Amino acid sequence: MNTTNTSTGFSPFQLRMGCSPRIIPPLVNLPSADDNCPPEDLRAEQLFRQLELDLSEAQDNLILAKVSQQIQADKSRGPEVRYSEGDFVMLNTLHRRKDYMAPGDGRVAK
Repeated sequence: MNTTNTSTGFSPFQLRMGCSPRIIPPLVNLPSADDNCPPEDLRAEQLFRQLELDLSEAQDNLILAKVSQQIQADKSRGPEVRYSEGDFVMLNTLHRRKDYMAPGDGRVAK
């Protein structure tokens, strides 16, 4: 629950609630910037801003992880072969009948 995901950089609890579950709340009331607003409203607004920042940072981290995984996967791939109309290609038909069998109703591919 509090384990940080390597892709997002955040724990699921932190993304959902806006803070880590082991953080001790402050013991002193912080002075508010606006004296007309109750401190609870300011803390709620700050919490929502922090949630938005955490979510956008997690989305950025997921995109970075996806790009990194793509780069690593492309390292082991061979060059892309382009085919044009009329080219001869070799097909592997070893499991052709099994792949094209209709599911159920006892029919077989011929």
